[in-house]
Amino acid sequence: MLMLQMTGGMGNQMFVYALYKALGNLGKQVCIEDFTHYKDIGRKDNLLEKIFDFTYRKGERAEYNRLTDSSLLPWKRVRRKLFGRGGSIYQEKDAITFEEEIFDKKDAYCIGYWQSFRYFESVEEQIRKDFSFDWTIFSPKAQAYREQIENTCSVSVHIRRGDYLNEKFAAIYGGICTEAYYRSAMDYFREYFPECRFFLFTDDAEWGRLYTKENMTLVDCGGSDGAHVDMALMSLCRHNIIANSSFSWWGAWLNRNPKKKVVAPKQWLNTSEGQDIFYKLCNVRIDKDGRRVQ
Repeated sequence: MLMLQMTGGMGNQMFVYALYKALGNLGKQVCIEDFTHYKDIGRKDNLLEKIFDFTYRKGERAEYNRLTDSSLLPWKRVRRKLFGRGGSIYQEKDAITFEEEIFDKKDAYCIGYWQSFRYFESVEEQIRKDFSFDWTIFSPKAQAYREQIENTCSVSVHIRRGDYLNEKFAAIYGGICTEAYYRSAMDYFREYFPECRFFLFTDDAEWGRLYTKENMTLVDCGGSDGAHVDMALMSLCRHNIIANSSFSWWGAWLNRNPKKKVVAPKQWLNTSEGQDIFYKLCNVRIDKDGRRVQ
């Protein structure tokens, strides 16, 4: 049995599910462990089954204990103290570098983010189907944004603030999607599509109202629909400017425009040279100084 740990927010959860489907497509016995990271107050919610119309095989506590050697039985706790932890745990080495060996595993608890289309290219259409949004339940405000997006040469601009401004995460995510990055990205689209209109998506609407520029619409559904509505609206834009965020990665990937252009940052993390997260996604990458590098 392969058990995939689910952790993080919506974008990360979607990557785990995509790998789950790819492994299942190969005939692997696979499940998702979704009980260790979504029960404590203050942690992110487990969103997938709340938003999308599917379910998945859920990992069981007994199987988790076996694979991670985490049983609380007294004699097993004593054995761990004497001989160390056993079990079978596979830890992803780099969140944005494709690790093909995951497909060779047969019995393991798998910890990772699996952030590359390479993992699930074999089940692409199934993933697109599973990650279909139900527009019939979205608010009138969201529907109005949808109409604007579909009737203009729309370009999504995702600016993530929130936890990315926290010093705790700055060494990993900070200084990548700078003002120079976004300015250059928008200039790129103005060159190709002078008539384009930008739609700003951000987790800080108050800041967004101050940032909004000429020919730019702040998408603010007021939280009434949930953050996934932003992803759904991003996916309807003709083109996308993404942040180094799995959330906007999925917004761009789910965009079905065959002629879409996607601009991404040169780096995804300050801590990795991994390139696989950009696989078959972006047309242009721009560095923190606004220089086009691809």
